[in-house]
Amino acid sequence: MSDSAKRSAELERSARWREQLGAVFSELAPAPVGAGDPQGQLKGITLGRVTAHELSGTPQLVRRTPAAVRREPSDRVKICLHFSGRAIVHQERGEAVVEPCQMVIYDTGRPYELRLEGAWTCAVMAFPRDALGLPGRVVTGALLRAFPTGVGPGAVLSGFVAEAVLQAQTIRRGAAERLGEAGLHLVAGTLSECSWRPSDAAADAIRMRVLAYIRAHLVDPQLSHATVAAAHHLAPRSLDRLFEHEPLTVTGYIRSCRLEAVRRDLSDPLLADERIAAIAARWCFVDPANFTRAFRAHFGTTPSAVRRGATTSGDASNGVPIEV
Repeated sequence: MSDSAKRSAELERSARWREQLGAVFSELAPAPVGAGDPQGQLKGITLGRVTAHELSGTPQLVRRTPAAVRREPSDRVKICLHFSGRAIVHQERGEAVVEPCQMVIYDTGRPYELRLEGAWTCAVMAFPRDALGLPGRVVTGALLRAFPTGVGPGAVLSGFVAEAVLQAQTIRRGAAERLGEAGLHLVAGTLSECSWRPSDAAADAIRMRVLAYIRAHLVDPQLSHATVAAAHHLAPRSLDRLFEHEPLTVTGYIRSCRLEAVRRDLSDPLLADERIAAIAARWCFVDPANFTRAFRAHFGTTPSAVRRGATTSGDASNGVPIEV
């Protein structure tokens, strides 16, 4: 192959990578680092609220620009689990250096820059900011910190993402929803095991116990702001103050978790013969009209549409995710 043909092929690969990266990660744009045009490859899967990808490539700088953020606002956070090479994440005034067997969390709702050095490989998870079921300050405080993934929950999380992407073509939709929730628990567990803690650790510890209590009692029709407060020996106003700076109130969190549970069950082929009303009632939505309104307001679609999508979308995931 002549030099001009080689150069043409290289430019074509670089253009294909730029197009693919921008399409999957909403205008994330690569730029060269040193000699050679940026190149790479990626594959991924959607797991309910979670998307997972595995990427590799040549040294490069990727940016989510202020203009891209304005065009496509996002409430999602992203975790980069690094396997080889080195990554440097810069966002606003903060920076994190990520080596192999480490991970970093950053906010896709704000501009960021990611410098990828060497022959790099990484896995990426993205999900809504409130999906972890952790206090908002805990998630904010975890941004741009390098967490270990060589041992413990971090190692399990790395293996989970890599294997989910590898098995993308064989994972059915109902299983994908539940695997995504398992992935979120792994992320939360990884953060909980690390030595880092936010400054107000005592208050955050109470918030985490409250949120865990809510998730464990979602099927209890008596679960409410009052019963949560009583279970934690708190006055109702004290519970309100504890969550005044969180994205959801206690009542809002209960409703959100129950709606997510309904949507997950509606997407599960194993429950395809169960009536929508029965699924809703299991998660304490006993008034069909109110339930449908709440579901539409939360997800922008109806329970029937989610059920139809679960039964007509095919047996397995196609591995092409919806990303930010």
